[in-house]
Amino acid sequence: MELARQLNREIDPSFWDLVTLAPIFAIGFPVCRFFLDRFVLEKLSRKSVFGTHESKLRKLSDADRDALRKTQTKFKESGWKCVYYTTAEIFALYVTYNETWLTDSYSIWVGPGDQTWPNQTIKVKLKLLYAFAAGFYAYSIFALIFWETRRKDFGVSMTHHVATFGLISFSYWTRFARIGCVVLALHDASDVFLELAKMSKYAGVRVVPDVLFGLFALSWVLLRLIYFPVWVIWGTSYLSIKAINIHLHRGYGPIYYYVTNTLLISLFVLHIYWWVLIYRMIVKQIRAGVIGDDVRSGRVQFFFSRIVLFSVFINWWKHYRF
Repeated sequence: MELARQLNREIDPSFWDLVTLAPIFAIGFPVCRFFLDRFVLEKLSRKSVFGTHESKLRKLSDADRDALRKTQTKFKESGWKCVYYTTAEIFALYVTYNETWLTDSYSIWVGPGDQTWPNQTIKVKLKLLYAFAAGFYAYSIFALIFWETRRKDFGVSMTHHVATFGLISFSYWTRFARIGCVVLALHDASDVFLELAKMSKYAGVRVVPDVLFGLFALSWVLLRLIYFPVWVIWGTSYLSIKAINIHLHRGYGPIYYYVTNTLLISLFVLHIYWWVLIYRMIVKQIRAGVIGDDVRSGRVQFFFSRIVLFSVFINWWKHYRF
């Protein structure tokens, strides 16, 4: 009870919160990943990826062994990301649970009490969530260089990590932590399904990746293409003007307003672009696959289309993920 009371205590946010707490999480993440790799993911990946090849590993060719080991490494990397995104999503839901600003966009800018932005207090648990996320992406920058497998999308991934860390820091500094918390929750939910789908694919499972990809696609549409613009962008672009006396913030107010909304709208445009790109690639590949298959077999077409759907998406994600 005492811990819950402390986590729900209202405090005045300061940028020094991230400066002091984020490095602690950034140091803690590689430690957690090391033990998770060593005692959980290593065994799980060998059992999932090698399977029946475990006892015959020495008899396989060097190329086959290298391929399996690379797949094992990818499995462990996705496993680590899945653990983080799941934890972050649960954390974000815990922070937003029972908060009026989760369902009422107006409450983002007003409350508690007669407080209005930027003179609003936040709860300790929201501060910790921001430090948690900032620490993860700070760690991810170094992990991408020194730990993880170097892939073709290295530059894109690095840009993503640096930009995300910057956005998290900027939103906390400008006291947009409430809206930032919701954005984190919306995006982490989809990533959980994506990483689970990757792990299932690396393990050679046939049906599960299709189901998980379907959940990922559904969550993408609902959270990023519907809820994000209707709730988040509407709240920052329109309701913020109604809720806040703009005459009191003539200096920095317009700058924060236009920068924040430009970034959020740009992100939404990217969501639409990526979805259109995925859809076009899926349709193209399915049509190409159906032509080459026996059109008399409905089952073959259905099975092939699901496999192509997932494989095309994974290949797309490696090259175009944000």
